[in-house]
Amino acid sequence: DIGEDGILISFEEAAALPKDQVLWRWARMSKSKGNVVTPEVAVGNYGADALRIYLLFVAPFNGDVQWDNHGMESGAKFLSRVFKFVSENASAYDPAWKLKIGSGAGDDASSDLRRATHQAIKKISDHIEAFEFNTYISSLMILLNEANDAVRKSGSDARPEGFKLALSEALESLVLLLSPAAPHSADELWTSLGRTGFSMHALWPAYEAALAVEDTVTIAVQVNGKLRDTIDLPAPTTKEEMEKAALASTKVQAFVNGQTVRKVIVVPGRLVNVVVG
Repeated sequence: DIGEDGILISFEEAAALPKDQVLWRWARMSKSKGNVVTPEVAVGNYGADALRIYLLFVAPFNGDVQWDNHGMESGAKFLSRVFKFVSENASAYDPAWKLKIGSGAGDDASSDLRRATHQAIKKISDHIEAFEFNTYISSLMILLNEANDAVRKSGSDARPEGFKLALSEALESLVLLLSPAAPHSADELWTSLGRTGFSMHALWPAYEAALAVEDTVTIAVQVNGKLRDTIDLPAPTTKEEMEKAALASTKVQAFVNGQTVRKVIVVPGRLVNVVVG
């Protein structure tokens, strides 16, 4: 046909031809084109949960996807990392953690872990409600990374009771937050924690706003619109405190270099722009 690059052939025919005689082109899946990938094959190779993770993560809910079978490998690897984390820390899990943990954060490692957990609960709940499934999966990945970091930060010596309770909260929350995307894996992990029934029947985790707040905020400092420094300040911080810290920065002072400060523009919690000349 006019405008065609060639003739349409099947995957089997393409495999039998020399590579220099085959032109591959992205096209929507269609039975008439013979380019449909069946779920059965994907599930057989990687598992249903890895397929779900891939489909949710690969693109926004209403976006097009360039299908790649190897993309499911990343979903399978992520699930393997979740299983490894839960397996390595399940012995510290206390099913009664809710009755014991209280509202305090405790030591630095416990504080970091509880903050990561409650931030993830809020973000993931919002993402699912808004059908933002790709960012839902990315938030799960961030939680897993931060939970691993907190465990390493806690050290290998005897851990305080407060950290064990924070870890119990993180383990349970991670499994329940994973459940909508990977129900089979979540149920297996739920059982490994000594819980009964299906994870989908458990109460969805609730976050505490006070625990989700960062202890510090990173402020970008500009001179005449160009980034010259970043400063970590206690959160929350006032506009006056941000301006004072920015002007005190040795890096900023080097660029001001005796010039007159004409104006200081402050965007609360984000940046300070020092205008000189």
